[in-house]
Amino acid sequence: MRTPAQQDFTTSLVTAFPDLRQEIEDCDGQLLYEMDAFAAFTQAAKMRGDWSVYERCIRLADQLLASADAGLGSAFRTSYLEHLDFEGSRGPEAWRLLSPSLQAAWEQLAAANRRLMALPQTGKKASPGHPQYHAKQGHGGPGKKKSSARKKPRGRRR
Repeated sequence: MRTPAQQDFTTSLVTAFPDLRQEIEDCDGQLLYEMDAFAAFTQAAKMRGDWSVYERCIRLADQLLASADAGLGSAFRTSYLEHLDFEGSRGPEAWRLLSPSLQAAWEQLAAANRRLMALPQTGKKASPGHPQYHAKQGHGGPGKKKSSARKKPRGRRR
């Protein structure tokens, strides 16, 4: 069951960005998928240099996160903020347009990911939703570029 804050997120999103309506409807009420769609929409505006749309996305995210319940707040951190990229020539402007509260939330998320990345490896394979998985895939987490360096195979030591 969706909470009032989660329903408000969906309603606010499709009201502010009617072009997202069909994609949101295709998410069948799954909050994390809706949040992923919003993150991709925001990121696409940044990539196009469409700063008015990007800024509207950021204002909406800031407003909704400020009044979010625990579930919506968690979804914003894991499925929205984590997918915003501040690399490249448009990165500094994108960062500048974030509110101080969104910058702080993104920094907290990045710090938590760095701490997780520093944990010793357990030998278990990480699942795709786990930060260790992204590290093994070369993603590294928010703002990190995929590494093109390949590890050399190690031979047996005698």
